[in-house]
Amino acid sequence: MSQPVVTSHQISMTEWLAAIGQTEESNAFREEDNRKAKRLEFLFRAMGVPYERPESLPARELSDLGPRFKEILETRGDELCAIRLVPNKPELPKLRQRGLSIRDCYENWFLKQEISADDYEAFLCPHSETLLWSATFVVSDRGVYGEIVRGLHSQLTHGYTENQLFQFAWDFDKWRWSPGYDEEAASQVLRMLALLKTDDEAARSSVTTEMNAEFSHGYLKGYFESTVWPDNKVYIIDYNRLLPKYLPDFIELTGSSEAAEEARGAVASNGRACGRVRIMLDPEAAEFSAGDILVCDMTDVRYLPYMRIAGAIITDRGSILSHAAIVSRELNKPCIIGTKIATKVLHDGDEVEVDANRGTVRILS
Repeated sequence: MSQPVVTSHQISMTEWLAAIGQTEESNAFREEDNRKAKRLEFLFRAMGVPYERPESLPARELSDLGPRFKEILETRGDELCAIRLVPNKPELPKLRQRGLSIRDCYENWFLKQEISADDYEAFLCPHSETLLWSATFVVSDRGVYGEIVRGLHSQLTHGYTENQLFQFAWDFDKWRWSPGYDEEAASQVLRMLALLKTDDEAARSSVTTEMNAEFSHGYLKGYFESTVWPDNKVYIIDYNRLLPKYLPDFIELTGSSEAAEEARGAVASNGRACGRVRIMLDPEAAEFSAGDILVCDMTDVRYLPYMRIAGAIITDRGSILSHAAIVSRELNKPCIIGTKIATKVLHDGDEVEVDANRGTVRILS
């Protein structure tokens, strides 16, 4: 049995924006996220885009053990699921759980939620304990860029990468990949992108009109998340029209450097800074001053007070499209992620130069 995903510290993008005081943007993200299933269903019908198609039913049907949900319990109760309780009132939170059986989720999670069932719609999605590949990427007028990794998708959104992460960029002409290029990763990215392209003028017109969407070179523009299941089927699991506003139109991948830098990683937020290193493995017990260079395994919401006043942020793990990396851009903090070794080769008190335009960290003294 897989374990439910724990997100107590790695919160959603909506919650991150609220935490940094961007209330209006947070509300807009909440609305966009709450309507995700409806957007994906529209793309499924208009363009044939496959997604983890859910059973949609009023939460009251679960609360009262209505006939439709009772049949689901009896016939599919042992299936793993991902459940989303989406509110029909904007001030209410979305609730979710993943990795439990439908029966276990109902008995040990849903029935313990202190909600008014009439305020929510339930979406029961299929769930797999394992994934072959997961990716996040952006499609813009300038091209496509993103990241792909073997395994669970939470590695990318939460930043706690366990497997080698491959970054890619395509300007609709030439492909570029981060060091360690993997041909299978490239083939999976092509499969994912193919789902978002259509030459059908009627389909494009329908999507453009009904969803306020745009296309470039025949590809639907936006921020996307995609997975490859153990049966090798590819699914688009998120399509967000607002997130590209907070991201670069395109990134250039320059490959590895031959310089003898003490640490090197991917650029999550541009800029340069010099300051004193503070290695922070435990954010609950740390000394930190304004302008210090925050160095840690990976940031989460507990690090936000330090992120606000840091001169720059450096992490061992992470991805350029993780929630925390996006927030570093909103805070206008130079940020380098995925160095693998920063917490090992840097030490408290080191004076360093952080060049988050090139992705390098150099010890000054």
